[in-house]
Amino acid sequence: MRNVVRAGLLLGTLIEIWTAVVIGAGWHVDPRMMMMMFFLVIPLQAVIVVMALRKEAPISSYGKQVVNGVALSAVAAVIVFAGSWLLTTVVFPNYFSEIRRAGETMLAKLGRTPEQIFEEMQKSSAMYDPVQNALTGAVATACTGLVVAAIAGLFLRRKA
Repeated sequence: MRNVVRAGLLLGTLIEIWTAVVIGAGWHVDPRMMMMMFFLVIPLQAVIVVMALRKEAPISSYGKQVVNGVALSAVAAVIVFAGSWLLTTVVFPNYFSEIRRAGETMLAKLGRTPEQIFEEMQKSSAMYDPVQNALTGAVATACTGLVVAAIAGLFLRRKA
């Protein structure tokens, strides 16, 4: 279990370091660049989960491997939640205003009227809340871990 916790701590830390790099580089205000750079955490998570499950394979059944992957991702999710909140409120306090401004600019370039822009921005306003944003990242981390563990557990487990 120590291996699982260590892997979760590593995963959460690496995700938050990458998030800080993305924001610090200003990639968060370019929608194409942000999506491309942000989603690099998915293969990162897959690699860390698989490596951790590989170490647990000789002593773990399929169910135990899935539990290990979920536990690892839950540890990472706590770090992702706290780190995301800290990054968007303390380290980069203008993060949400920059995202909002970039969204408005993008919609204006698409030819939306000021009223349409206002309406569309209102629909996504929940994502401009630090807690909601951090919770989304934590849930995504946990769900990704479940999917990766469910698949990897088929191949990386104690043989009957």
